Amino acid sequence: MKVKIDDKDLMILRALYVDARKRLAELSDVVGISITAVRNRITKLIRHRIITGFYVDVDFSKLGYGIHALSGVKIEPKFREEIMKSLLASKKVLNVYEVTGDFDLLIEIIAKDIDDLRKFLTMDIFRIPGVKKTNTMIILKKYRRRSLPI
Repeated sequence: MKVKIDDKDLMILRALYVDARKRLAELSDVVGISITAVRNRITKLIRHRIITGFYVDVDFSKLGYGIHALSGVKIEPKFREEIMKSLLASKKVLNVYEVTGDFDLLIEIIAKDIDDLRKFLTMDIFRIPGVKKTNTMIILKKYRRRSLPI
């Protein structure tokens, strides 16, 4: 079911996309509606799963994880669920995406250093039944869009 979104809803989404900690009073001022109306609109956006969470953007390098990487993973389809569970159980895996193209999954990884990444890629991942191949790219710099693209 498609949810009807108006300009006020989009203004709220844009403001929260830039700063998810923005207070209701600030949103009220930006959008030009009451705090209660803002709260009701946010509740509607959450209920319809347009807003699926409020997140913290973490600089993992400041926590001792100097490597941030993406790895394409080729798998045997019959092991998909088991592989997903194993990857998501790893403290080194931030996200797993099902993708099209040469690989079946794209995983976002953090590691303390290059040796830590090497151990994860050569030992941990290939111990998971059904993993056939990986292709890893180290992220040199992250650029994040700071505005909602709609």
